[in-house]
Amino acid sequence: MLKRINFLLLCCYILSLQSFGQQKIFEVPSDFGYTNISKYLYVFEDSTKKMDLKNVLAIDDNKLKNIQTDDPTYGFKKSNFWVRVTIKNSKNSVQNLFLEFDYPLFDKVDIFSQDAQGNWINTQKTVGDKVPFKDRTIFYRNSIFNIDLAPQETRIYFLKIDTESSIQFPTYLYTSKELSNHISNTEILFGMFYGILLIMGIYNLVLYFAIRNRSYLYYFVYIFFYGLAQASLNGHTFQHLWPNSLWWANAVVPIGLTSGSVGALLFMISFLNTEKYLPRFNKYIWGFVMLFTGFTLLGFFLEYRIAVKIGTATMIFLGFFELIVGAFVWRAGNRSAGYFVVSWAFFLIGVSVLAIMSAGLLPNHPFLRIFHLIGAMFQVVGLSFALADRVNIIRKEKEKAQGEALRATEENARIILEQNEMLERKVEERTRELQQKQEEILVQNEELHQQREEIMAQRDFIERKNNELVELNQHMSQSIQYASQIQKAILPQEDIIKGNLQDFFVIYFPKDVVSGDFYWYSKIENKQFFAAVDCTGHGVPGAFMSMIGNTLLNKIINENKIYSPSKILDMLNEGVISSLKQKETGNNDGMDVCLCCIEEKTNGQFLVTFAGARRPLYIFKDNEIIELRGSRNHIGGSSIGITQIPFEDSIYILDKGDVVYLSTDGFVDNPNPNRDKFGTDKFKTLLLLYGKESMSKQKNFLVDELKTFQKTASQRDDILVLGVKL
Repeated sequence: MLKRINFLLLCCYILSLQSFGQQKIFEVPSDFGYTNISKYLYVFEDSTKKMDLKNVLAIDDNKLKNIQTDDPTYGFKKSNFWVRVTIKNSKNSVQNLFLEFDYPLFDKVDIFSQDAQGNWINTQKTVGDKVPFKDRTIFYRNSIFNIDLAPQETRIYFLKIDTESSIQFPTYLYTSKELSNHISNTEILFGMFYGILLIMGIYNLVLYFAIRNRSYLYYFVYIFFYGLAQASLNGHTFQHLWPNSLWWANAVVPIGLTSGSVGALLFMISFLNTEKYLPRFNKYIWGFVMLFTGFTLLGFFLEYRIAVKIGTATMIFLGFFELIVGAFVWRAGNRSAGYFVVSWAFFLIGVSVLAIMSAGLLPNHPFLRIFHLIGAMFQVVGLSFALADRVNIIRKEKEKAQGEALRATEENARIILEQNEMLERKVEERTRELQQKQEEILVQNEELHQQREEIMAQRDFIERKNNELVELNQHMSQSIQYASQIQKAILPQEDIIKGNLQDFFVIYFPKDVVSGDFYWYSKIENKQFFAAVDCTGHGVPGAFMSMIGNTLLNKIINENKIYSPSKILDMLNEGVISSLKQKETGNNDGMDVCLCCIEEKTNGQFLVTFAGARRPLYIFKDNEIIELRGSRNHIGGSSIGITQIPFEDSIYILDKGDVVYLSTDGFVDNPNPNRDKFGTDKFKTLLLLYGKESMSKQKNFLVDELKTFQKTASQRDDILVLGVKL
């Protein structure tokens, strides 16, 4: 029976290899630069959105459909798409290539391949606009993955696409040189487009402030939001403006489209003067303004897939609507409307092509992807001519109005004279009314005087109570300051430590006046003990715990002569539990400890013995940082009722000039204004960068880096770092 099963499995394996062999394989030629490899892709649509790579590998190869076009487009789908591509390196040297999906709006894209043991793994970081941009390996707006191929190697890749936007993934393969050229050329073209929008936007905004014509302001609003939407569709805003705002990176597209539509309608109303030329239809135009404003607000709440369809439909409708209204106004006698109609015709053609392509009804060709940008540029130039023509018309109308105003001035002078006589009579009547009001105010003033005396009595009472609170606060502050002096007195004197070492520094920043972090030092014969301790809490509660920890360390090491760091931590754990009677009271306070013993040998080397309770020891040696991890055990209450593995010693041989670092978690957990932590990786990088410097310089560098990172953010915890140069 077992032999039959093995035979069947062997047959299935051979058939799968035969099926795989029929798949298209892209062979990288020796003179390769870049190419579109979309026709080498095999796609499977997962409508359930629940399948993982294991499920996809198990399906029949016939269900993976080969793409027959260079620009695959599927429109809006609620499915995940799995893409398989097989690439072979035909060269006898290593190929360092890059695979790009030329579409920036995917939410998440993952790439999978087999490791050396044949296991399928996610080889690179997830990219997409639902992942912070800083997490990308390659900082570019599109999804790009590194493809490294050994000589004559054939490798299969699976890519998982998860997105709410339209599904289109023209796929390209580049060498590093061609990728750099592609990015440079593409960004230059986009820079020209954004530059035109920026120049025209600033130009019209300046004109608005100069002549106070609202047409220029509305045109600026339209250019701003339309440009914002285009930059978001192309992935530039997510890359450069808000790389960590994942929700806004998607929402800005429909919001920008509908907001730009509102600006365009307001510009049309003002520029074409629809109230004059289309008085009956003007109220309907305002109705669309309110409708599109509502669409903008809905963009903050609707699902992206729905909101972007509304935004796209709005822009298409806007193009037809503005074109039709402009034609009617032009026919009604507004000469500037001719430029307006031609400009919106360019825009309508470009947007229509983009919308039809996004819906999957046109191929996703590179030229079609920028066709709407070309239409927009022609529109901007055309509307600029329209505004210039409008200025000339306004100038002529102004000259005509000045002549009429001169004639009206004489008539106004006569009317003013009559009005002045009438005003004099009104002033006399008003004066009598004011005298009567003044008498009423005097009566009210007396009542206010009485109320003022009552308020002053209440103020005196409040002032007395405030003085009592100030005095009480002073007593409390004095007590805490005295406690701080006591705590500083029990800390080791830095001069004594430096007298026994080549060099030394300590960074000690309590969060409050008194601290829950403390450092401890003792020298017994040729052994020197260092400890960095983080007690539960900070402030007064933490300070009490630090005094208990300091007392226990003195007793265990200096009195009981226990020199093994692991045994010291075991006894310290028992001492804390006993001192706080934690088994009886349920008290849960404790401490994390980094403890090491440095013993100088006769050959000039140093024997470092380390044990840690949830804290590591860092060593700078031979231009690298070595991390000795501590135990996951905790000193004190959180370990009650849990069978703990005894602490273990880690022994390391160091040479003169090597540096040992002890720290609590306050430094690496300290936040910046964005609530990001400083981080262990960055801390270790600084130790590696400055490890050769003197200890005083190291201290200054670390403190400066911490302050630069923290900026205006508040300190989260007590901070303690010790550096010991052997």
